Amino acid sequence: MFAYRNRGAFGISRSNKIRSSSFTRTPKITYSTINIIRDTNKGTNSSTYRYFIRPGILIVGLGGSAYLIDRYAYSSIMTRSIRALYVMLWIAYEYSRNIAKYETISDLHNVAAERLLNMLRTNRGLYIKLGQAIANQGDFFPKEYQKKFVKLYDDAPVDTWEQIDKVLRKNLGENYEMEVFDSIDHDPVASASIAQVHKGKLKSNGESVAIKVQHHYINEQIVIDLFMYKLISKIYERVFDIPLSFFTKYVSEQMIEEADFVNEMENASKLRQIIKKDESMNNTNIYIPHSYSDLSKRQVLITEWCDGVALTDKDKLIASDIDLTLAMKQYIKVFGKQIFEYGFIHSDPHPGNLLARFDNAGNQQLVILDHGLYISLPNSFRIENCQLWEYLFSFNTQGIEEIGREWGIGSTELFATLVQLKPIKISTESTNRGDSDINSLLRDFLSDEEKFPVELLFLTRTMRMIQNLNRNFGSPVNRINLLTSESINALMLENSHSVTTISSRILQYFKLFKVRCVLFVSNLAFYLVRLRQLLSGDKYGDKSIGIEDYLEVYLQNTASSLGVDWT
Repeated sequence: MFAYRNRGAFGISRSNKIRSSSFTRTPKITYSTINIIRDTNKGTNSSTYRYFIRPGILIVGLGGSAYLIDRYAYSSIMTRSIRALYVMLWIAYEYSRNIAKYETISDLHNVAAERLLNMLRTNRGLYIKLGQAIANQGDFFPKEYQKKFVKLYDDAPVDTWEQIDKVLRKNLGENYEMEVFDSIDHDPVASASIAQVHKGKLKSNGESVAIKVQHHYINEQIVIDLFMYKLISKIYERVFDIPLSFFTKYVSEQMIEEADFVNEMENASKLRQIIKKDESMNNTNIYIPHSYSDLSKRQVLITEWCDGVALTDKDKLIASDIDLTLAMKQYIKVFGKQIFEYGFIHSDPHPGNLLARFDNAGNQQLVILDHGLYISLPNSFRIENCQLWEYLFSFNTQGIEEIGREWGIGSTELFATLVQLKPIKISTESTNRGDSDINSLLRDFLSDEEKFPVELLFLTRTMRMIQNLNRNFGSPVNRINLLTSESINALMLENSHSVTTISSRILQYFKLFKVRCVLFVSNLAFYLVRLRQLLSGDKYGDKSIGIEDYLEVYLQNTASSLGVDWT
């Protein structure tokens, strides 16, 4: 092999001599003799140059140019896609062909999850968003993935002001800083996977505003990123033998809408109008910031600035005299209304998107931010979902099974057991067969993917966020009862329009009365647990003995009986 120390280009030493190489058999040749050698070996060397050196230089040049163009003109689309494809193929290979080199399957899960996490972090943009989506549906994946992917919520990319300024000029005009704003804070107050937020003051009215600016690379990357997302889902489906690809089209459509800030502005306006027309929400005190439609574009959203304390900061909420019980009631009320009555749902109710504050009258108010991701429920599904909650509390197993079949769920017995949160009964023989039977069980659960309502996945995510926040606050409210009450109210409203005969209406009200009796008993149990909790000095959940903590153990046992790690 050649020694590379003290060598110059093409093997020429710094003493102006060229070492022995495949191009010549002469051990030492000075610069003055190079031209002579080229002349005497013209045929051989020109042929070598033509077939090896020149193409090599061309390939390196084109490759370097392609990399620079990809990086600076196309926001590294090609590089990121190749990186993602390589990592996913490596993961597929390790699980399918190289699993024997790992001592335990948990070791493989850890290595693969870490490799995938690093890829998502490096690629940034929608990859972070897609990784968060996997984390939100994490209970379908091994616990090693669940634990690592939660870190993606802390990986918010931040653009430089020069990059943000370029996006603002493109959307608001070259002189926006002079014509639109009195001032803009160049340091972001918050950042997420798709955009970051700056605080500013409008020139027209002097109002403080939140300026949400899309990361400069999102627009160029989104189409290819979503293609890679579909590919990743297919690989995961193959590796873990879990049906995933049937909802990737739906998720992709949702993400495209979320990347258009005009949609976000319209979503906020629509929900504000719905709540305003709902008289039952008059005393709930929910606030949605107003947007400036004349200044908001596809990549830029201008909304009024709202001060408040995020529901993620429990200590600050307590120090600010925010009533956590009231905050949870407001939270559950507004999202229960969306799920069961409006059918128009804010699908990212992360506590960081919710602020608690006091309005001008001194009343506690809940502010809802970030309206980019919404789902609209088909009316038939919305009504069936209300009925499901009714059947749950009236112990109507037949009704639950009928809805299960309507939703393309083959194992209706399993479906009925899951919605009632009872431990799954799996035979010893089936359990001893291992993970393949668990995967078969899950595939049997989804007998008809075309009939399965993909909206249910977003609802499950929303419910899980509500549950986690209530648990973090010390379980101050009976979440199940409050949500069930909203479903019953929505059913009563629906029946008032659809049920015409007196006998049918009486029968329906009697069924709902039975549910309310069960809710009353459930509330008694909740208050007993809550009283015990308060007497133990656990008002805010520090000792983890609230009702949500008991339900969490219940869910873990249920999931464990299925072979699923619930975290």
